[in-house]
Amino acid sequence: MQSQIKHNFHQDNEANINKLVNIKLTASYTFLSLGMYFDSDDVALPGFSRFFLECSSKEREQAGKLLEYQNMRGGKVLLQNIAKPSREDWKGGLDAMAFSLEYQKTLNTSLLEVHSVANTHTDPHLCDFLEQHFLSDSHDTLKKLGDHLSSLTRISSSKTHGCMGEYLFDKHTL
Repeated sequence: MQSQIKHNFHQDNEANINKLVNIKLTASYTFLSLGMYFDSDDVALPGFSRFFLECSSKEREQAGKLLEYQNMRGGKVLLQNIAKPSREDWKGGLDAMAFSLEYQKTLNTSLLEVHSVANTHTDPHLCDFLEQHFLSDSHDTLKKLGDHLSSLTRISSSKTHGCMGEYLFDKHTL
């Protein structure tokens, strides 16, 4: 059955929203994995855990916004399988933060691709929605991750104080 409210919502945009929902849920799952890794008793870095669990929650909330948007525009929600995180073990906070920065860049690229297709199909509503609710936030997250990575790199570079630096970063920065 065709939606009665669907108007100026190209099928490519509808499909891209569904893909983006899956990407966001996969990201949430990945950050959840990171958060739980740092919460484990053999790692025990609660600041890192809290930071990554907040990232997970934010990605899940954004997936929810996309689902609501899809319904509001008269699109059909098609959920897909959520992929298992590509990694489950980390060498520490520096490794996890470096991975997260690169991962966030791929998430941002996905958003930009959806925005580009929406622009191609002259859908200013979708473009505005992505700009207001996702793109600015994505760039803020990239900046935060980059700053954390720079700080961690600097304090972890000392062979004698690297682990202590990571502990202090966890305790006072995150």
